[in-house]
Amino acid sequence: MPFLEFITSGDLKFILVFLVFISIASFHFIKKIQSQSDPASLERHNLKINSAAFWILISSVLSLLLGLMHSFYFIGKAGGIAPSLIFQGVSTALITPVLGISLFILCKIFSGLFNAKTTVA
Repeated sequence: MPFLEFITSGDLKFILVFLVFISIASFHFIKKIQSQSDPASLERHNLKINSAAFWILISSVLSLLLGLMHSFYFIGKAGGIAPSLIFQGVSTALITPVLGISLFILCKIFSGLFNAKTTVA
């Protein structure tokens, strides 16, 4: 499945939420790079990035549960269990959580990069 089709097949509401939070994390990552000399500023930006990562992860779990609920609803409405219906519904329900977890990992990388080095005496 091509990446653009992968993104557009996900739930648009959650894709927009992910875009908002990854934008916030990217903004604070850029600010973190600009203020490398101030440890307090680094910590504040890391906190914002980690907060955005947390909300991306929570939104991913919510999208997974809603997607599975939606898929099973239509399987129940169909009156029977067709394997193709089950597999297509579950694969569609997994698109947004996969994207969300990928963005969560990206935010954690943002949080870990360019931190102040501490010296041990």
